[in-house]
Amino acid sequence: MAQTCKKPVGEIQDAERRAFLTQTLALVGGCMCAGWIAGCETDVLKSSDVAVRFNVADAPALAQVGGAVKQIFEGQHGGEPVIIIRLSEEAFLVLSSLCTHQRCEVNLPGEGDPQIWCECHGALFDRTTGAVLRGPATAPLPRFESAYDRGTQILTIQF
Repeated sequence: MAQTCKKPVGEIQDAERRAFLTQTLALVGGCMCAGWIAGCETDVLKSSDVAVRFNVADAPALAQVGGAVKQIFEGQHGGEPVIIIRLSEEAFLVLSSLCTHQRCEVNLPGEGDPQIWCECHGALFDRTTGAVLRGPATAPLPRFESAYDRGTQILTIQF
């Protein structure tokens, strides 16, 4: 009579438990990473439903495409200035002026560099998107939603 080799019940249960735990941890880890990545998909700051109207005509630097200014809006963005850049005749970019590395205030584009530069540690950001061009910053400058009315020259910024 041939003898069959069977594993003891305890070993089978241990192997099944290990496989179950491995699959469960992989699933949980995958869900957590997907949530984290989804949360990082956009650099647009979430709107607080506060809209501020800014008359572009009051800022001569914004008369030309490529012009940029820093502007403080009372009670918004923690009292810190935002950077407003005119991208085209009808498009503006509104960015946080705080470096994502250690929250130093960044320079306007054109002040020593055509891009946006942080003097504290040398981070460099793209002037048309706020994306990181050089570290130590690893996240783009947060941007605020905005809409421009060419007829009234009013830029509405959503904080």
